[in-house]
Amino acid sequence: MPSDKRFAQVRGMLEDAGYELVRISGSHHIFEKPGFDLVSIPVHNCKVKQVYVREVEKIVRDAEGDESS
Repeated sequence: MPSDKRFAQVRGMLEDAGYELVRISGSHHIFEKPGFDLVSIPVHNCKVKQVYVREVEKIVRDAEGDESS
C-alpha cells in the first residue's frame, strides 16, 4: 500500500493548479478556485491519505486540461 503524502506537497500541487486555501474547519483544509468545485482535504499529523492524493492528482489533471482548451 502506498504511503501517505505530506500535506505541504498536496497543498503545493493544488496551489500550482490555481487553488487557494480559503479556510480550515477542524482537520479539513478547504481549497477554492473560481469556476471549480471546492476541494476538502482532511489532514492528520501533517499527512494526507493516499486516496485523497489520487483525488488531488485527478483534480490537477482536469484543471490543466480546462486551461489548455
